[in-house]
Amino acid sequence: MIKDGRNIFPKTTISNNMRRVLFIGGAGFIGSNLITKLCKKHEIHVCEPAGAYVKRLDGLDVNVHQCSLKDIQAIGKIINDYHIDVVVHLVSTLIPGSSYEDYKNEYKNMIFPSIELMEICAEKGVKFIYFSSGGTIYGNRNDVLPFVEEDPMAPISYYGWSKQMMENSILFMHRTKRLDYLIVRPSNPYGHGQNLYGKQGLVAVAIGKILKGEPVEVWGDGSAVRDYIYIDDLGEVFRQLIEKDVKNTTLNIGSGRGYSVNDVLAFLKIASQKDFKIVYQNPRPVDVSNMVLDLSNLNQYVDAEFTPFMDGIKTFYEESVKENR
Repeated sequence: MIKDGRNIFPKTTISNNMRRVLFIGGAGFIGSNLITKLCKKHEIHVCEPAGAYVKRLDGLDVNVHQCSLKDIQAIGKIINDYHIDVVVHLVSTLIPGSSYEDYKNEYKNMIFPSIELMEICAEKGVKFIYFSSGGTIYGNRNDVLPFVEEDPMAPISYYGWSKQMMENSILFMHRTKRLDYLIVRPSNPYGHGQNLYGKQGLVAVAIGKILKGEPVEVWGDGSAVRDYIYIDDLGEVFRQLIEKDVKNTTLNIGSGRGYSVNDVLAFLKIASQKDFKIVYQNPRPVDVSNMVLDLSNLNQYVDAEFTPFMDGIKTFYEESVKENR
């Protein structure tokens, strides 16, 4: 049940293995699925601005607070009043194709307030978890080896640059203010709850086009390789990281396997049994050519089985068909 956080009295006791977790931007595709994995055992709070779409949280035991990331005083009060243990930062207004003007707005409205939030967390001893991007933070390189967390950050888009700025700010706060943190770099999550008619997420957008009977557009020749992770697997990995209190490190989260855009579309043709049209457009300079994540560090902390990509695509497509009848 979604509750208005303004009407919930702070709890004074909590079991040793339970966390009070505040999600900044938890009503989206990723956040709602993470919360689904956590809310039966942990006390969950979500900050979303007034008028935000929160339907994905229906049926979940969540305390919803109406405030945006810019409302730093309000967020600080929530952290204090509800004795928050962990803040999970999921907010971003950018996508890989975003412009410099978009980036300037992101810096003003998201990055700078986030740095203030880190200050509050450091002062109150609250762990700060940040969802970065395993798909853009590393940029391009000539070889096809999986990326490890120690590889240089060399993003080629404003979206990736914003992620790098956030990561550097977190590390600065850790050095100077002793902020406890966890930076996670997810690959390309897909699955139920994802927007089929948006501008981001190849699998979801392609399914949306198939359901509408429209051609699927591809930037480039379809050879670009990505690492995809089913959303339930991402949620399970995150649950383990929360409950094991993993901190002060940076971790890739993905499947550890790469598939080209053409592979993904071939899988979708099998799952949908539709020979949809594919339109190839000129490549974009902001798109990396090869992105597979090394999971060696992650495997030291979690024990998870990943959904085979074909199975995940089939499940996502079938669920989408049922929901759009």
